[in-house]
Amino acid sequence: MMKYLRKVRLTATGSGGGGIIINPGPIAQHELKIAFEVSKTISSQANSATIQIYNLAESTRNAMGKEFDQITLEAGYGGAVGSEGNTGIIFQGQIRDPKHTREGTEIVTTLTCGDGDAAFRKGTISKSFPKGTKVETVMDELYKQFEKQGVKRGEWKFPQGMKDFVRPYAMCGGCKREADTIGRGKGFYWSIQNGVMEIVPADDAIGGSTYITPQTGLVGVPTITDNGIEITILLDPEIRPGRRITVQSSVLEMNAEGGEYRISECTFSGDNREGQFQVGIGAEAIKGGKVDQGIKP
Repeated sequence: MMKYLRKVRLTATGSGGGGIIINPGPIAQHELKIAFEVSKTISSQANSATIQIYNLAESTRNAMGKEFDQITLEAGYGGAVGSEGNTGIIFQGQIRDPKHTREGTEIVTTLTCGDGDAAFRKGTISKSFPKGTKVETVMDELYKQFEKQGVKRGEWKFPQGMKDFVRPYAMCGGCKREADTIGRGKGFYWSIQNGVMEIVPADDAIGGSTYITPQTGLVGVPTITDNGIEITILLDPEIRPGRRITVQSSVLEMNAEGGEYRISECTFSGDNREGQFQVGIGAEAIKGGKVDQGIKP
């Protein structure tokens, strides 16, 4: 699909209800400008976003971080007239720290945001399990605490042949720390992506696959790493950590590389007017149906 007519839509809502939609035109200079950088990872490190909005009304500026404390950022390309194009959510989370500064005649509101912040801060657990308890059962108990903070359940995929706990297992403390301990020991990643908890085996992937070529949005040439690649593509909201991508490039072919990869991290950046509008991707090669996890110490 040809990618043009960039679109950005920002929705701010409050925990007490109500909200506002900031939906500037794609190129009209008299409309509000929105610039953003969104960083996502397959690990449990909280995804983050920095969003800049130019010349908000004073009442809306004052409400950011107070009446409005939740944010949803959508972006993508509109495509041809009459086409729905390819737009979607690239970030959903909580506003951490709004700041307002002046650049010449313009007032810039900068929102620093985190995905799953409330769950990470408030999710705690104190519970014991008998020997023979399944890992899935323990993770479900942790999820129930995250759910209280608005987190939804997404795709959960555990490693094949994962063993149950052979001894009684006890948890007491922050849910994030407890989930990290289990994930390291049992061989899987867990994360919160746009307010949704996902689990993926360390050597596998979840979800569908995106096909990437110079014709579909690959920018420049791939950089080959020790166990995968780094690439930049035109902004695509379907790119998410833990998903597969299939990359075709003459540079990869010359180096006997190419094929399928799993996204480990990605960074969306751009604005609704000009300049870059893209996503940088770090991905690990999938060989023989398994993710190449690189050299381990």
